Amino acid sequence: MSGLKPDEDIEIVFTGLRPGEKLFEELSHKGENITPTQHPKIMRFVCEPLPLDDVKKHLERIVAQLHEAEPNQLKLLLKQAVPEYQPYLS
Repeated sequence: MSGLKPDEDIEIVFTGLRPGEKLFEELSHKGENITPTQHPKIMRFVCEPLPLDDVKKHLERIVAQLHEAEPNQLKLLLKQAVPEYQPYLS
């Protein structure tokens, strides 16, 4: 499509947001600290990781349900592991 002109060679259709799409991205979450880097315009987020045993438990729950659960149920399991996740539930 290189070289083609929008609205002349290609029709552009604005569809609006689709399920799961966001208007903005969150760049930080609770518990993250911002620290400077050597570059004045680049900051680094630092947070305390979950204990490895907790991560393993979340993954085991998800894997156990992977082929049996409905998509909404899997999304809710992911939300338990990542509380900031806001799933689109159908």
